[in-house]
Amino acid sequence: MTQLRRFAASWHPLSSVTYITLFLLLLWTTFQRFIAGTVFSTSLFLRRIWFSYLLDNSTDASAGQADPNRCRALLNDGVWSPATSNSHDAQKWEPNGCRMVEYSSNAIHDCLVGRKFVLAGDSTIRQIFWAAARRLDPKLAAAELNEIVAADEKHRDFSFYAGGVDLEFIWDPWLNSTSLVDTLEAFRALPTSAQESTLVKKEEQSPALIVLGAPGLWAARYGGDEYMTLFKDGISTVLSYLSLASERSTTRSSALSALPSSNDGHNSGPNHILLTPVQEPAYSSLSNKRTETITPERIDEMNDYLFHLPPNQTSHVVWAFNRMTAFSDKSFENDGLHVEDTIADRKIDIVLNAHCNNPAVLEDRAFKGTCCVEESSNYLFNLALIILCAVMLYTPKAQSMPKTMRPELLTAIRDILATLAWCWLCDGTLQFSKLERHYHQGAFIAICLLWIVGSSVVFQKQVKSASEVAWSTGKEPKQEISNKEENKFLSRDQTDEMKGLMQGIILLYHFNYASQTLWVYKLVRVLISMYFFLSAYGHTLYLLRTRDYSFKRVAMVLFRINALSALLPYMMGTSYSSYYFAPAVTFYYLVIYIMLRTLRENNDDPWPLGMKVLLTAGFTSAFIITPGYLEMATQVLSTVFRMSFDVHELRFRLALDRHIVFVGVTVASLVHTATMNDSRELFTTKGSPPLFGSGRIRFWIICSGGLALFLLITQWNLSSKQSYNAAHPYISWIPVLSLITLRNLYTPAQNLFLGIPAALGRISLETYILQYHIWLGGDATARLTLGGFENASFLLFLVEKALITTLFIGLAALTHRATRTLTSTLSEFGFLAFLAALWVGNLIYT
Repeated sequence: MTQLRRFAASWHPLSSVTYITLFLLLLWTTFQRFIAGTVFSTSLFLRRIWFSYLLDNSTDASAGQADPNRCRALLNDGVWSPATSNSHDAQKWEPNGCRMVEYSSNAIHDCLVGRKFVLAGDSTIRQIFWAAARRLDPKLAAAELNEIVAADEKHRDFSFYAGGVDLEFIWDPWLNSTSLVDTLEAFRALPTSAQESTLVKKEEQSPALIVLGAPGLWAARYGGDEYMTLFKDGISTVLSYLSLASERSTTRSSALSALPSSNDGHNSGPNHILLTPVQEPAYSSLSNKRTETITPERIDEMNDYLFHLPPNQTSHVVWAFNRMTAFSDKSFENDGLHVEDTIADRKIDIVLNAHCNNPAVLEDRAFKGTCCVEESSNYLFNLALIILCAVMLYTPKAQSMPKTMRPELLTAIRDILATLAWCWLCDGTLQFSKLERHYHQGAFIAICLLWIVGSSVVFQKQVKSASEVAWSTGKEPKQEISNKEENKFLSRDQTDEMKGLMQGIILLYHFNYASQTLWVYKLVRVLISMYFFLSAYGHTLYLLRTRDYSFKRVAMVLFRINALSALLPYMMGTSYSSYYFAPAVTFYYLVIYIMLRTLRENNDDPWPLGMKVLLTAGFTSAFIITPGYLEMATQVLSTVFRMSFDVHELRFRLALDRHIVFVGVTVASLVHTATMNDSRELFTTKGSPPLFGSGRIRFWIICSGGLALFLLITQWNLSSKQSYNAAHPYISWIPVLSLITLRNLYTPAQNLFLGIPAALGRISLETYILQYHIWLGGDATARLTLGGFENASFLLFLVEKALITTLFIGLAALTHRATRTLTSTLSEFGFLAFLAALWVGNLIYT
């Protein structure tokens, strides 16, 4: 009982709320995946008005797991992206509940090199064949197609070879040709081993992928009253092979998602057969002769027959092909039978996602497809869970243990392990769904305004104390900062408030995919530059005031900034540079530290300090922009620490804010000089009217005019991201200095700060990093959802987002507290041991 009371006492209210929310989300996802799977299956089939089939085949859900690998989501249903619903030039198809990727020529080559891809059927399947050919080699495909059209030889077999991939098309609108039977006889569900392949003739080797077109259009058009018999005869030719494919694959989870060996990649993945349903034409566009025979009643009857096949056979039917054209006749060509080429391109993507996704997921973390994949194993996740359980059990017993094992340290380890494990559950497994993000300008503006207005509800007074200094530095100060050095201009509370306001907008910016909108992008770039300004300002002011240039101080700052970004790559399979903000802030902190430590005895003199700032800014800019220097530095890090960097991306990020950092250094030096000279009236004039005293009106006019001029120039004249990015480093100081000056012009406002944004600002580093995996998904490229809410009411959608956001903020706060705790006990030797552990980990991991 005593141990239980100690265990309960070890839980902080923040921890309790966070972990209760985590438990609720785990409970829901478990229910969704293992119990409520049949609900998903039911809703899917109801949309097709085939409820009777569901009642007869309810066991297809397999103990509640209706679609654990999102294969049915890929093959059965989906919608066109709302961003492109009115454009046929760049349509994007989105399966219901997962992400489909568009396969490039190189990706198809990686998947099918040395293998055969066979398509058989009528002219609708021939369209898919040429879509695949165009994807592999558009010029060669166009040339061969022109020759075929000129020779008027469309109704025959074709072959296309490009990049080591062998495409074959068998003209067989009835599915009864000898060529097709021979191809099916050679089919094997499991891939042939390298040793066996040397003993099998090339023409007898199993195709990697076969796509068959149901003979419905030809049966309806030319079958007369016997159309249904002819259709069934054609389907019966392939049914046994569909069953064979399922039987051989089910031992490895499902008919379309057997997990290949990570060593053999695509060559160890299973072979697949897919059957397309009868194409539902645009009836209003059909010719008079075709409308007499190709009727909705006949097409629906044949598709109904396919739908009532046994589950192991109908699971290979690509119903999504008809969903693509279900609500628009504009998707068809003039004849009403053949779809536009853009639709055929999306059809080939569905086929390739069904066959290629699993190996691609294993080989590359950057692959964002989540349809038809299996969860890869993660031994570090299992190890983290074991250690987490041990720490939670041991924490109540740690009251009487040595200082190195005191409860707060164990709590910090617990919170970090829980955060890492939750990141993997959200973004490394299929527990959560990842959906495409869409930008809706009205909704984005409304929610940003709501955040700004809601943030203004809670005001707090600034209280400068030693505890605030300790919080900001991560350790107890040797001595309190004197009252003389306390100033209200850009105090810690103010900078936290600004960081929080900006971080809220940046999170909403990412969530709503507003980066695709130029005017929003320009404004957010200013906010990011302000963050770098505030970071440089804070580090500079601390170093100038305390003169603490010790290695321990450097170790504490570097650990505080980088601990989370350094640990996440091990759990998530990402890289340190993936979370670009931590590397960028670290780089500029080291630049500022080296600059101020060099000739530090002159730091109190404005002129020598100004010269150092100018020289350092010039050298830093040259180092970033000049090719070769950044490559050399990252090569050293790669050699010593086995850390991989995308140099092009790193240069782009550092270059955008290479000047605003030194503006922050300059402002900090001015504030320090003013406080040292007891000249705070430069920033706060006591006894003057709030708005008009001591020339304040001039500052209001100058700053407001500067903001207006900046918006005018950037929003109306810089019409592309490239042109704005080129100008941004030279003009970002205008809105940044204008905003911080306006924030401090009104004297009473200097004594107040917004409590909610300030709380978010204190954990802004953690929220920026963790958004990649537990607020968004797919490394911040997708929208994270619990599943089951895709078609739910707006109220349930809000409940889902509230739970996810609560846990996201809670874990960010706990991780912030944990890194603070670890930082406060960090010694020089401990930091070096941490670097050594990372080095060993990188050696093993890479």
